[in-house]
Order: sequence, then structure tokens, then C-alpha cells
Amino acid sequence: MKILLGLGLSVLLVACGSPDSSVVTDSSATAERERRQAAEERETVFDPMISTMDRAKGVEDINMNRKAEMDAALEEE
Repeated sequence: MKILLGLGLSVLLVACGSPDSSVVTDSSATAERERRQAAEERETVFDPMISTMDRAKGVEDINMNRKAEMDAALEEE
């Protein structure tokens, strides 16, 4: 009787455990992807600052390209 009780308790504990996190179903993967996309699309108070930094990086890239062209022209002479 004690063996059956112990076996029953162990089966109950295993059944109540959390699922393996490495096993991902298609629906949970889709839900996770949608949640991340919604978080990326959400507007924050830092958006103007981020866009300003992106524009500054673009200007810096243009200037670096001009510098590289000037350096190449000077090396040719």
C-alpha cells in the first residue's frame, strides 16, 4: 500500500511540473514573435533622441566616405 501511495505521489508531482523550456510549440513561438514585434513598434520618449543619433551616424558615414575618397585621390598623386 505504501508503495502504491509513493508511486501515486511521484506521478502527481511529475504531472504538476512545468514543461521543458527547450520544447517550444508553434503557437508559443508565434506569440513570442508577435510580442517582440509589438515591443519594437511601441513609441517611447527616447524616439526623437534615437532618430537624431541615427541621422548623426548617417552624416558621419557620408563624411567618412568623402574622407576615404580624398585619401585615395591623394595617394594616386
